[in-house]
Amino acid sequence: MSRRSFLFLQTIASPFFRRLGDGLARRGHRVGKISYCQGDALYWRGSDVLAFRGRVDELPDFYTRVYDDRQVSDIVLFGDCRPIHRPAMALARERGMRSWVFEEGYLRPGWITLEEGGVNGNSALMRNADFFRAQASSLPAVPTAEPVRAGLGRRVAYDIAYNVANYLPPYRYPGYRTHRPYPIWREYRSWISRLVRQPWENASARRATEALLRDALPYYLLPLQLDSDVQIRIHSPFRNVPAAIEAVIASFAAHAHDEAGLVIKNHPLDNGMISYRGLIANYARAHGVASRVKFLDGGDLNKLMDHALGVVVVNSTVGLSALQRGRPVIALGKALYDLDGLTERRGLDCFWQDPIPPDMALLDAFLRVLVHHTQINGNYYMLEDIAVGVENAISRMIRTPEGKEVGLHLAGGCSSILLG
Repeated sequence: MSRRSFLFLQTIASPFFRRLGDGLARRGHRVGKISYCQGDALYWRGSDVLAFRGRVDELPDFYTRVYDDRQVSDIVLFGDCRPIHRPAMALARERGMRSWVFEEGYLRPGWITLEEGGVNGNSALMRNADFFRAQASSLPAVPTAEPVRAGLGRRVAYDIAYNVANYLPPYRYPGYRTHRPYPIWREYRSWISRLVRQPWENASARRATEALLRDALPYYLLPLQLDSDVQIRIHSPFRNVPAAIEAVIASFAAHAHDEAGLVIKNHPLDNGMISYRGLIANYARAHGVASRVKFLDGGDLNKLMDHALGVVVVNSTVGLSALQRGRPVIALGKALYDLDGLTERRGLDCFWQDPIPPDMALLDAFLRVLVHHTQINGNYYMLEDIAVGVENAISRMIRTPEGKEVGLHLAGGCSSILLG
């Protein structure tokens, strides 16, 4: 086995990546880490850490020096659209290096995403339906991910520790600027306010959902994405989530059948910085559909999907969940699953009139290829599930001399499939 040089860039607030680095090092590879802020340093203790204390415009020269000095063969990162990662990815492509990009799972729960070269709109899997049918013909059925714990409490604790560290002391990384659009203290303040209201919002959403289903009212569903999501800001035609909402409501008002409603559900991790309830009410009134548009800040997304006439997304992974439930879906942005035969391709105006369900055989082919190339069982936050995810990631990143990936291990059991 040839010795490779892995360089970790920015990841997330989690022990996952330090443990991944340890696992690669135990297998004889050189492993290093760049810290861009004090939070990064908190989650990667030990030797072989390089601190970048400059500005973003200094990164291309910095990466060139580091790649040369360390003879880097692979970079590892979370999220390929962060400003600090774009020059690293570009230089890696120029040099023929391998870039391992992690993200939250395309399939939820139980999976995390690991792709070589890019994720989401930058994925190498952006192909047509025939590609997925051909690739799937030699692949096994999609394995069932063994359950992993959500770990929300631990995720929140890790995130708070990461951001507190960035303020103590800030002078160690004077050039660092977060990729997030809001200062973290503003987000936390807004989060606290939203959490106080959430029990009432959840109860209200449950009552509204029960009324919809009891009265058998026909409706379309628009599940919102986070306004800070690069899926919106980079991989979509919209500058932000409010712009997407306004476009959907305008089309709905002009083209949906009069008896149909539109249910807009907030993202469960929304920070509360945007007052969607008032904004949506204003858009609906302006387009003459105030009585037909309902906003829910809570409730059961799966139940809402199961009974919807169709689901409108920009490029959320909720679109995949809806397809798996056989619901008609339209993706307004750049999405992996936006294929002829799976999603609406005639445009949003047509979708309201005649929503077409997905070809389930094509969906099965798509999911086989997606899991084979991009998904690993595991979790970023719970220690037992981190161990599973780390082993699966190493299996994907390190290949045998014959060029085959080693088995994909499933959490909580002994099942595995060979990824050829």
